[in-house]
Parts: sequence; structure tokens; C-alpha cells
Amino acid sequence: MLGSALMCATGLVDDTRGLRVSHKLLVQIVAACLAYAFGFRIEAIYVPLLGDLPMGIFGLPVTVLWIVGVTNAVNLIDGLDGLAAGVVFFAALTNFVVSQISGFVLMAVMMASIMGSLVGFLFYNFNPARIFMGDAGSYFLGFLLATTSLAGASIKTSTAVSLLVPVVALGVPIFDTLFSIVRRWLERRPIFSPDRGHVHHRLLDMGITHRRAVLILYGVCLVFMAAAIGISLGKSWQMGSLWSR
Repeated sequence: MLGSALMCATGLVDDTRGLRVSHKLLVQIVAACLAYAFGFRIEAIYVPLLGDLPMGIFGLPVTVLWIVGVTNAVNLIDGLDGLAAGVVFFAALTNFVVSQISGFVLMAVMMASIMGSLVGFLFYNFNPARIFMGDAGSYFLGFLLATTSLAGASIKTSTAVSLLVPVVALGVPIFDTLFSIVRRWLERRPIFSPDRGHVHHRLLDMGITHRRAVLILYGVCLVFMAAAIGISLGKSWQMGSLWSR
């Protein structure tokens, strides 16, 4: 909750006054380190055929990279009315289902709370939107998803805690962010520079309406959700290339 409050406050300042990218990134790293100090950690990754791969001294940077990455992925996907809220809803729904299956009650309660708030929010945020999430909302939700996934990862007996599950559940924003980074690097532009190369912008450039573009991406999220739930139910390493415990 301390980290989430810090992220929300940072986003609020950025929404109202504006912050430099370096300052926002610094606060995100501080919040991620705070989460790590309280036990939200990636301590080992299961690699097929090799078994558990302890992170050791790399546990902190890998954890920070995960939290900061997911937080910014949710922020970057917030380009159309209702898109970020819907994407986070499906990711939370995925975590809720697999938490119920594995008996991880705390995770299920938190995901249900997030889903409930997002449903109420979407009534006013779906196109044409009357209220907007802003960085305050996207940072808050991204940080919550990242840390709750790590909270589950501390329980080795729960299949819901596989880091592959939230990775797949958040497939749309994560892949969009990765492609954006590669695209800007190839174009020799700053990684954090804005552009209209995101997947939702490309759909609009194809002539698809605002609402239809959002609904298409909702459909993609449903596919990723089904895949993530299938992975959580799998018993063998063939279900995925990496399985974090």
C-alpha cells in the first residue's frame, strides 16, 4: 500500500504539473525497492530441463525490472478511452480465477476489489469518456498488478503464482511496450519519446473506429486470459518456456 500510494501520488503530480521522465523513473525504482524490502521478490526462476535458477544478487534488479516494466506497460497502453481499464480488468480476472483454483484467498480478494472498481470506472471511461485514468491511475494499477503477482510467487505450492501467468495475462501491454522499445531503438529515438506506433494507434490508422479498436483489443485480452489460465492448470514445463516460483 505504501508503494501504491507513492506511485499514485507521482502520477497525480505528473498529471497536474508534469514531471521529467528521469524523475518518474527514479520514483518507480524507489517504490519497487520498497516492495522488495517488504518481501515482494523474484528469488528464483524455473527453467525447463534445468530446474530452479536462483537469482541471488540479481534478485533485486530483476524484481525492480519486473515492477517498473509492468507499471509502465499499463501506462503506455492507456491511449484510448477504456483501453487500459479493460486490459487491467482482464488481467485481474485471470489472477482471480487462478487464485480461486489454487486457494490463494488474499490474492482473490484483492483482484475482486480491483475488478469491482474498474467496472464502476468503465461506466464513465468508455468512449466517449467523461473521466480519465491519467498517470495516477495507470501507475497505481500497474504497480498493484506487478506486486500482487510477486506476492503469489512466494508460495511455491500455488500454480497461480507462476510469473508466466501474469506475463501472458498482460500480453497486450507488455508486447506493445517491447515492440515500442525496439521500434524507437531502431529509429534511434529516445525510448520514452511519444509516437503513434502503438497497436491501438495502428488500428485507428487502419480506419477502425475508436470503440471497435478497443473491443478488438478486449478480444485479444480474452485470448491471452484463456492461455494464462491454461498455463496455470498445466503440470509440465511444456506449458511454457519459463515458470517462476
